[in-house]
Amino acid sequence: MTKHEKLIEKILNGKNVSYEEVEAVLRKFGFELEIKGSHHVFRKNGYHRNVSIKRRKLLLPYQIRDVKEVIRDHE
Repeated sequence: MTKHEKLIEKILNGKNVSYEEVEAVLRKFGFELEIKGSHHVFRKNGYHRNVSIKRRKLLLPYQIRDVKEVIRDHE
């Protein structure tokens, strides 16, 4: 199992994840980062929504939910 696959499994299993881990997963899926103040917005051409994450040590539940949706859409 690759590092990327392990991160995806960790996120889908509801474990605590850091901003850096989520950023790595989103970038691997082809998202680009745009920083607007304290929010980091990940965008991808052709994907139906943007993912906005405030940089913090551990993500909040709603942020993890948004990332899970992205993962499911890219499987």
